[in-house]
Amino acid sequence: MPDSLFDAQKFLQSLANDEELARELLAAFMEDSPARRDSLKEALDADDAESASKLAHSLKGMCGVVRAQTLVDLALSMEHQSKNGDLDQVRELYATFVETLDLAHAEMKGFFA
Repeated sequence: MPDSLFDAQKFLQSLANDEELARELLAAFMEDSPARRDSLKEALDADDAESASKLAHSLKGMCGVVRAQTLVDLALSMEHQSKNGDLDQVRELYATFVETLDLAHAEMKGFFA
């Protein structure tokens, strides 16, 4: 895992250094990502590979917007494994995703300081 899960400078550059937009996008990510993470857990608990794949895809996009590449990679892996029907592998990846998301959120909070 990289030293930093959130590169604020790279994120800002992707938004033409628009700090107001960056704050809005990060706030939305930090509010919405836990709900989508929880929805993915519900899909996994229900053994619903199709929903899990769609939710992982959604998380992948959200993480991409904030340039959190490690989370993008994990979500992409969950999406692919869901499409393959390997929900046991998705559950393992999900556990790592949850831990990584928590760490990324902690780093992102520093952006607002």
